[in-house]
Amino acid sequence: MYRFRTVSNLIGEFQELQKQQIYFAHPEQLNDPMEGMRRYFWRGDEIVWRNLLKHYLLCLEHVVTLARLTEENEQITKDDIPIYKSLENLPTDLYRERIQEVYEVFFSNRFVQSYLSFIIKNPYKIYSEELYVHLKFLFRYALNAVFEVDAKHGFIPTSGDINELKSDNEQADAFFTIWEKISELPDGQEMYEHLMKAVHEVMKEMDFQHIIKLNSSIKMQNIYVEFPQMYIEAIKALTYPEAYIACFMDNCTNSSIWGTYGDNHRGVCLKYKIKDQEKPTLKLKTITGFSSSGNTYGTVEFPLKKMIYSNEFDELDFFRNIGRLPVGHLERQWYTNEKGERSICSEHLFSNKEEWRGRHWESFETAYLNKLPAWSHEREYRIILSSVLEMFSESKDRLLEYNFEDLEAIIFGINTPKEDRIKIIEIVNEKCKKEGRKQFDFYEMAYSNIKQEMDTRKILSLKL
Repeated sequence: MYRFRTVSNLIGEFQELQKQQIYFAHPEQLNDPMEGMRRYFWRGDEIVWRNLLKHYLLCLEHVVTLARLTEENEQITKDDIPIYKSLENLPTDLYRERIQEVYEVFFSNRFVQSYLSFIIKNPYKIYSEELYVHLKFLFRYALNAVFEVDAKHGFIPTSGDINELKSDNEQADAFFTIWEKISELPDGQEMYEHLMKAVHEVMKEMDFQHIIKLNSSIKMQNIYVEFPQMYIEAIKALTYPEAYIACFMDNCTNSSIWGTYGDNHRGVCLKYKIKDQEKPTLKLKTITGFSSSGNTYGTVEFPLKKMIYSNEFDELDFFRNIGRLPVGHLERQWYTNEKGERSICSEHLFSNKEEWRGRHWESFETAYLNKLPAWSHEREYRIILSSVLEMFSESKDRLLEYNFEDLEAIIFGINTPKEDRIKIIEIVNEKCKKEGRKQFDFYEMAYSNIKQEMDTRKILSLKL
């Protein structure tokens, strides 16, 4: 199994070769923007939809308050959105009462009431793009509710925008009328999807125009324009913990791969020993738990999982896959209304919990093992690192150590500088002496006239 590295990573600042370390990257650090892609959809009853909007309001109030305490050029990101926050864990009764007032102002609005009814009656799956449209339509009313309550309590001066929005309800009528007519047609779903796609595109175009207008205040861009999208991306973390990835390949002879991952053929490829080609694994030293004195470490045999190259991505029902909250918290914040009635979306927790848990975690890794066919030339394998306890949130904890005996060979690129080759050979030579290893082979990439393709050529065999 092969792993491409730049010389700077291997013997420069990070000294991966000396430390025998493999770095596990966050998906956002990889070069495919669709890493971890899942097709989230939202479909449920009034209970979960009202609770989602309450959560939306709670998070919006938090970032609005945060913005008042920050400079104009400070950025608010999705990491600032408190997705684990709930009404019951707010620090004071006054705070809880104020949030309840925000809820009352928001849900008493006729537009909001009509829109909520419209969403609930929608028989189709609501994917992220459509949810964005809905949250964007409701955003002004959510922000208005926060401002109105804050003005009432003297946190901000009364704004003219508050009364202006109250006369805005008529805008909903045409939209709902169109929806009712479309839903009655034989091809209603297809027409509805086209309508939502068109609305989404218009909203995104308007977003960019508003970003330009708010260019003097980054935080205002984040709240007034980008918050609905950031919220959608943030709450996806309620379903699964973070995953971190180390990438390998089953070959090292693809010239374009050397150009991309091998630093324009100036890099290095590490070859690891694999005992079972059908079920490849690699032993790595990692955090295995905690003790009173700190982290505890042990050696774990990690499976190397083969990538699938497909245009199809997993679908995930958000309301039925909130897997990172305690059951009690889930029931109170997401699956129960003010009357104590329970949502139909919570049935998996009380009837077939273990079966659901198995399906839920079985599908966790598949999102990180699927890429579009355009990447198929990589023939990639991955080790996926994760923890429900968030043991790997710090980058230093994602540097896992391999056994030197499992490093079978090192292959240099065509253009790997001579001085870098010598440094790498010297480091390996010292390691061989220390570990009592008798032989270590070095190769370089070259064009084979016989095969008429790139191939490895042995250039040195250390023998001690």
